[in-house]
Amino acid sequence: MFESFEFLNRGWDIRILEGQSLRSVFLWLLPVIFLLGGETFVAIYQIFRLHRIDWAIVMSMLVLGLSAFRYTRLIYRRLGN
Repeated sequence: MFESFEFLNRGWDIRILEGQSLRSVFLWLLPVIFLLGGETFVAIYQIFRLHRIDWAIVMSMLVLGLSAFRYTRLIYRRLGN
């Protein structure tokens, strides 16, 4: 009840790293990037070979890409300091 507003107004990166280590975030990021590459290959294959787009794969790529970008920036900032 009497916590300071600075403690409550912390950034998302500090809140993520409270429960997880930087190493576990990096190890989580490796399979995400692998899956993103696989889904990209499948989407490109479908576009050029089958002449159709599976929008579920595209949306999945978007979600994985945004989360990978966010966590990559988090790791880069933490290692840079």
